[in-house]
This record gives sequence, C-alpha cells and structure tokens, in this order.
Amino acid sequence: MSVNLLLSTIILVSFLVTIVMAVGSYVAYKLREARRPRLDVPVVEGESPYFERITADDR
Repeated sequence: MSVNLLLSTIILVSFLVTIVMAVGSYVAYKLREARRPRLDVPVVEGESPYFERITADDR
C-alpha cells in the first residue's frame, strides 16, 4: 500500500466519521429539546418569558 493511498484513506475515513458525529449530535440535540417542558405562562407582547423587569419603583 502506498503512502498516498494510506493518507487519502485516513482523510476519507476521518471526514465520514466527522459527518456521522455531526448528524448524531444534531439528532441528540433535537431529542433533548423535544423533552424540554414548554412554558404555559402567557407572554405579553415585547416581554421576555425568562426575565422579570425590575425597576427602582418596585422596591
């Protein structure tokens, strides 16, 4: 086996493994996001559902 063939095989295999791992990571991310509970609290237009605005008058 020549060095060129060996190196090209290594590059091809590493490329394919990278693609497979990227697809697997994306699928795992989508599965995790599907399990996350959704917010049932209605959100007022223009406000964030994750943060509560605090002003100096509230104290």
